[in-house]
Amino acid sequence: MKYWKYYLLALLVILIDQVSKWAVHAYMEPGMPGEIPLLGDWFKLHYTLNPGMAFGVELPAPYGKIILTTFRLVAVTFIAYLIRKHSFRHTHPGLLACGGLFWAAPSVT
Repeated sequence: MKYWKYYLLALLVILIDQVSKWAVHAYMEPGMPGEIPLLGDWFKLHYTLNPGMAFGVELPAPYGKIILTTFRLVAVTFIAYLIRKHSFRHTHPGLLACGGLFWAAPSVT
C-alpha cells in the first residue's frame, strides 16, 4: 500500500492546478486589460484561453474530444499501473514521485 502516497501526490497536483485555474477564471480579466505585472514590464501574468491541446493543436469535431479523452484514460491507467508495479519492486522513491507527477500531467490539461 505504499504506492498510495504517490497517487496522493498526483491528486494534490491536480487539485492545485484546478484551484489556480478557477481563481484565474474568477478573478482575472482576459487579455491585455487583465495583465498583472509581476516584475515590471519584463514578467507579467496574462490570462488567455487555449481552445485546443498543447500548443493550440485541435482535433476535428466531433471525435476530437473522444480521442483525447480515450488517450488520457489509457495514459492515466498505464502510469498508475507502473507506479504500483514499481513500488513493489522497491524502486527509488524519487522515481516513484516523478511517476506521480507524470500521472497528474494528463489530468491537468
